[in-house]
Amino acid sequence: MKRFTSFTLVLTLATSCGHSLPALAQQSITPQTIPAYTPHPIEPGVIRSWGHVFVRSVMTSWEQAFAAYHPGITFSDNLVSSAAATGALFTNTADLGVVGREIRPMEVAGYSRVMKHKPFPYEVMTGSWANADKSVALGIFVAQDNPIKRLTFTQLDAIFGAEHLRGAPANIRTWGQLGLTGRWASRPIHVYGGELDAAPAFFFSQTVMKGSLLWNENLHHFDDLDRPDKTTYVAQQRIVDALAKDPDGIALSGTGFVSPGTKLIAIAARDAGPFILPTPSSNEDRTYPLSRSVWIFTNQSPTNPLDLRTREFLRFIFSREGQELVRKDGEYVPLTPAKDLEQLEKLGQ
Repeated sequence: MKRFTSFTLVLTLATSCGHSLPALAQQSITPQTIPAYTPHPIEPGVIRSWGHVFVRSVMTSWEQAFAAYHPGITFSDNLVSSAAATGALFTNTADLGVVGREIRPMEVAGYSRVMKHKPFPYEVMTGSWANADKSVALGIFVAQDNPIKRLTFTQLDAIFGAEHLRGAPANIRTWGQLGLTGRWASRPIHVYGGELDAAPAFFFSQTVMKGSLLWNENLHHFDDLDRPDKTTYVAQQRIVDALAKDPDGIALSGTGFVSPGTKLIAIAARDAGPFILPTPSSNEDRTYPLSRSVWIFTNQSPTNPLDLRTREFLRFIFSREGQELVRKDGEYVPLTPAKDLEQLEKLGQ
């Protein structure tokens, strides 16, 4: 397997902390642009992490590799839930808050009330293609014989939502409103998704519905189901299985969850396109607009710089070696070279 997605692009960006990359602007960025790790001297000590449980395998790989360069460094991990991350930061019991989903407004508000600034974000890897627990990319599914092949965020907002903040003139509730004719014109759209307080629905509401929490009034939603044999029928598989029985349905679920009789369609963030079909490759190169990230938050601010140990560990995560360890996890995906360099710039490297 190749080490990184092969592509070249021109970088023109301004990061969320107000920095830019003048030395790299207009330069060609390739996988080789990601720097190899060169250790800087740091004092011995402990790096404390709280947060998402399902990053444990990658975090352990990072820590073991980093400790080989810095034997005086030890780690204290409390990877129990993303919900623990910001609280551990503002109570100064964590140096790193690991969040395997998008941070919630109430988490930011609680943190900001204590710290007087927002938690500082770093994207550390791309979410998975098919594991519901690992920041899975989201796909739009329809029945196999449905003529629809592609949809925009504006259309999805009006299909799954009820406020259509992206500018659609009205809710979209029939297939004819999407341009289908003949026997499809008057057929209702049946909408399927997960629980509305779960991370995938929150990501969709923020990314596609522009923050609206007014969902389609007839949404069929599913949660995980515990079977008598002690296995779990995960919500995202239940969603596409339900869709497979409904030719008029449309579903929001994890991209890698398949069921015979259903298909994924191409999505465009803008009305003019481009329309991108979700595939493992388009998730990896982040051209697919419903790919997701894993985040590490810190207490960093203009008046509160990172301590050197934490900064050095983040430098390793964003190094060529650190991102290759993400690749070896087999489900999470390394950052693209451009996104990796954005994080290094935010770090001040």
